Amino acid sequence: MSDKDTIDLEVEIPKAAWGDLFRAGRGIYSALIIMGVCLHALQILVISIVMPTVVADIGGADYYTWAALLYTIGSIIGAACVGPVWAFLGVRRGYGLSGFAFMIGTIGCALSPDMLTLNISRGIQGIASGLVIGGGMALISGLFEEGLRKRLLAAYQGVWMVAQLMGPFIGGMFAQYGWWRGSFWSMVPIILIFSIIAIRYLPDQLPNDDAVKKKHFPLLRLLILSGGIFCVALAGIVDTNLLRGLLIGSAIFIIWIAFKLDARAENRIYPSQALSIFSPVGTALWIMLLVGSVHTTVPLLLPLLLQVVHGVDPIYVGLVSLVISGGWTLGTFAVSGWSGRKEIIALWSGPLIMLAGLATIATTAQLDMLAVLTVAAFFMGFGVGIHNVHLLARTMASAKKGEEQITASAMPSIRSLGTAFGAAMAGLLTNFAGLGTATKPEEVGPAVTFSYTFSLIPLTAAVLMMFWFLRISARKTER
Repeated sequence: MSDKDTIDLEVEIPKAAWGDLFRAGRGIYSALIIMGVCLHALQILVISIVMPTVVADIGGADYYTWAALLYTIGSIIGAACVGPVWAFLGVRRGYGLSGFAFMIGTIGCALSPDMLTLNISRGIQGIASGLVIGGGMALISGLFEEGLRKRLLAAYQGVWMVAQLMGPFIGGMFAQYGWWRGSFWSMVPIILIFSIIAIRYLPDQLPNDDAVKKKHFPLLRLLILSGGIFCVALAGIVDTNLLRGLLIGSAIFIIWIAFKLDARAENRIYPSQALSIFSPVGTALWIMLLVGSVHTTVPLLLPLLLQVVHGVDPIYVGLVSLVISGGWTLGTFAVSGWSGRKEIIALWSGPLIMLAGLATIATTAQLDMLAVLTVAAFFMGFGVGIHNVHLLARTMASAKKGEEQITASAMPSIRSLGTAFGAAMAGLLTNFAGLGTATKPEEVGPAVTFSYTFSLIPLTAAVLMMFWFLRISARKTER
């Protein structure tokens, strides 16, 4: 990258007002992106509430976890498919048809007569939602300037917070009346409106798109990648440590093969040098993967720790989970208008705050210090919030010419992959540390503490990578 393609890292980007998201014809794009993340988040959060009612109605208790599992796998693959799908169909039809596919999967869930049909429909939903969420990131990269990107990414996180509050309420309401299918039917009109708006108002091509359409769909690479992700997901639910370890090892190897094949391909699904720490984009993706894995571990094991070791009511468990998400949202909104030196401070301090929060959680996990534990959980989320919005925006700005679209859509895919690895590793570590039946405080406390302490390793790596990222990254000037 030459000097004339970059500007100094400390140059201030003009601050954008929130209202600018809805001016100059951008309002319809902002609304689409916000609707997309809302639909995706609700379908993640509602299912956990209605699943007991689903099983009571159609059976299939042995496959209880698969509805969430297949959705997660599908969303990772779907986000990776944005580039190839849009290359074939164009932005307008690609994004719009993703919405229609989401609607078909949702209707399939609502009509499911048995658990097999439900799980197949959830897989379709997941792939479509990945296309929607990854496509939303590509729209942010292609249709918004950097200052506006940060504002929209902050709104994006705010929608997640609202969905976290609404999801259990919506799911609980339909479960209360015994009509679990209504939790899916209620989404259909919104998805239909979303799809029609996308088909009607989006351009056929983004300003930063490569005009050459790629003809070969990367089916083999996507199948290999799917196999690796499936191994990660299975590792999170199997019972034995040996099998879990084998699945995690296999997953790493298979996903590595998929990335190596992709790096040599002409029509990539991930940006070039996606695994290289000598590339700003590659380093950023590693940070997202590591932070995603650690951020998953804390809220995944915290309910077990609080209920078994500290004996708190479930309502307090839910409160702590909201505290983490609230910290993320507050941090995101607090720094979304920052640029120049302030942005650099947010980037390097965010992972450090996370590290301090996690270290405090690991230290106090078994102590009678619930207030300290709760505050530390807040700062874990706050640390994510203050760096994540700038990391996403700077990664978009660091994308190579012609790779802006796949770089943007790769980010949610990589973060979700980190989430899957985090869940699998949490299960492996806690069982290795003697979790047992997960009902005795003397077993649960040390096992959860061991997992949290181990998580300090990848989070420390993310801190070091962030400093490296700040050193090698540079903003591109407007072309």
